[in-house]
Amino acid sequence: MQSSSNNGPSETRQIPEGDLLRLEDWLPYRLFRVSTRIADVLNAFYGPKFGLSRSAWRTLAIIANRPGVSAKEICQAGGVDQFSVSRSIKQLVELGFAQRQAGRSDRRYAAIELSDSGWAAFSEVSDLATCMDAELTGALTEKELGVLDTVLVKLDNASARIQARGWQGVKGAADEGK
Repeated sequence: MQSSSNNGPSETRQIPEGDLLRLEDWLPYRLFRVSTRIADVLNAFYGPKFGLSRSAWRTLAIIANRPGVSAKEICQAGGVDQFSVSRSIKQLVELGFAQRQAGRSDRRYAAIELSDSGWAAFSEVSDLATCMDAELTGALTEKELGVLDTVLVKLDNASARIQARGWQGVKGAADEGK
């Protein structure tokens, strides 16, 4: 691997091949590729048909699964920042797919609900997403699906621990192990 600096001529630095990250073998990247492919196909449907952005679709799906949810709860459920959620809610309201209901005791709180047209859009996209899920899971045996579910739960928990520690915690633990 070559590296160059702005301070002088290029110098060659040899790194043992086993120490290099191979992106195509890195588990997060492999999971990302599967997810992105499916998201791209789904987006090609709901984007033109309903005028939804990816963030708005995710928000719509969260609201469908948690009627009366707040923007803060959508952020937590979708792993999305407040700005993106606010834009998504605004888009859904403007498209007539959702409405905000102000809280009784706290006017700053708003419960988000889907409208009838929001439920219809969700149902249509959900049907297609379910077909894609069936095709993906159909590539696996029942036993493999059980193992996959167990593995995904473990990976979700491990990734939550990594997120809680942050990159500094991960790097610090790796440095201690050397």
